Amino acid sequence: MTKSMYDSNNKRPKRRLLHTSDVHLGAYDYGDGSEARDELHANFGRVVDVAIREKVEFVVIPGDFFDNARVWDDTLEYAAEQIARVEVPVVITPGNHDHVGPNSIYDRFDFEKQAPNLRVMRVPEGETIALEELDVEIWGRSHTELLPDFQPFVSPPPRGDAPWQLGAGHGHYIHPKALLHNSFHIREDHLIETERDYIALGHWEQMTRVAAGELTVAAYSGAPEGLGEGSQVGGRVLIVDLHEDGRVELQAHSLGDRPPLAHEDIPYLVGLPIEPDNQYDRRHLSGL
Repeated sequence: MTKSMYDSNNKRPKRRLLHTSDVHLGAYDYGDGSEARDELHANFGRVVDVAIREKVEFVVIPGDFFDNARVWDDTLEYAAEQIARVEVPVVITPGNHDHVGPNSIYDRFDFEKQAPNLRVMRVPEGETIALEELDVEIWGRSHTELLPDFQPFVSPPPRGDAPWQLGAGHGHYIHPKALLHNSFHIREDHLIETERDYIALGHWEQMTRVAAGELTVAAYSGAPEGLGEGSQVGGRVLIVDLHEDGRVELQAHSLGDRPPLAHEDIPYLVGLPIEPDNQYDRRHLSGL
């Protein structure tokens, strides 16, 4: 748990959110995977069940909600039906599989009509969605699949005016054992510079907390269901409690019958140290 330096003498409103990502709805729409398709869809229904049961006030999905832009129409209808069922605001920051821009899945279907509680970030340069009734602002950048060196958290804007400031983004966290050739790099210093209270990450199917300095909590929720054959990852979502004193506390809730994991029991990764003489660091810290 982390207590923010941005606390004032006034208590913040207590808030609770659900963080999930990499749902990949539609991954089995083609081929012979009808049973796998049904289970993938049902698993997202279980995510919504957890959101309702845990009385969350909003949901954040940082990317790859859909697997691709060619998913079947009934997959889109199912997604909208489930989003509407949760009844609280749902914010999606599109990832590399469900990007915005040309041929975006979000231009194929009238989500605003079918799920009016859904907000989709559509600005690649970054935008802030204000949930004014909750005193929460969420900033993020959406993927377009047009920038191979896209970095979701470089040069973030200053904190806004709402008591709670969150970030959401989809990419690959750079840690000591990271594969540096992977795209969409996120570094610890990028997250520190956001000065956000909580940063919801997507792109990894494995649930993991990551280092983001002493004042920010950042985590991958992992996928509700891992798509890799025999991966045995996924099956959990994160419940994030924003406390009145500025603390951010996570619990990993199972979509089955496993007990929740407490904040300190969630796996944790440190970031790759910054080395000023390293050409990789100079290039990427400059945002190039």
